[in-house]
Amino acid sequence: MTTSTETYHEQTVLVKLQQGDSDAFLALYNHYHSALYHYILRFVKSPAIAEDVLQDVFLKIWEIKDRINPELSFKAYLYRICRNSVFKLLKKMAVDENLRVEVMQQLTQSVADADLKLLWQQYESILQTAINNLSPQRQKVFRLCREEGKTYDQVANELGISRNTVKEHMVLAMKLIKEHFEQYGDASTSYLFMITFASEIFF
Repeated sequence: MTTSTETYHEQTVLVKLQQGDSDAFLALYNHYHSALYHYILRFVKSPAIAEDVLQDVFLKIWEIKDRINPELSFKAYLYRICRNSVFKLLKKMAVDENLRVEVMQQLTQSVADADLKLLWQQYESILQTAINNLSPQRQKVFRLCREEGKTYDQVANELGISRNTVKEHMVLAMKLIKEHFEQYGDASTSYLFMITFASEIFF
């Protein structure tokens, strides 16, 4: 629990930050850097990406310093900005194939080969179990779209159903698979799932 002395000190630092004091900004950066870095790392799994996100967070703090209220919890405010930044990164990955490749490359570089192989085995096992739990028609639609790379229109023609029905099957399939990962996966496998299926998760 934060003592009144610590609270008063932080409020003082925040007041100085509002006035554009770079030393106050550095004091906040040094105080929160380690905890925030490890918090972000839990989601992105790559040290380099975690550091990039953290730098963006503190850059935003500096840009909006005059709008920070020293009377409110700065810690809660900071963590909320971190969560939003991670979410924005994942949404950007949904439409940027190059970024997804870059994230995967950084992820593979940040863990040992043996650990990465085990991680992918766990991921594939959870994914295949989730797919096998889908209804036969939904499973067929999912495999045609994801494993064979066919468009919704192509799948609709092949199965004799409407494009909207194909889309509905995919939306529900992704919902069930995501729930399966949340129940049986850990942070690492869930992160791989978010990278691999970013476009289906967010759009």
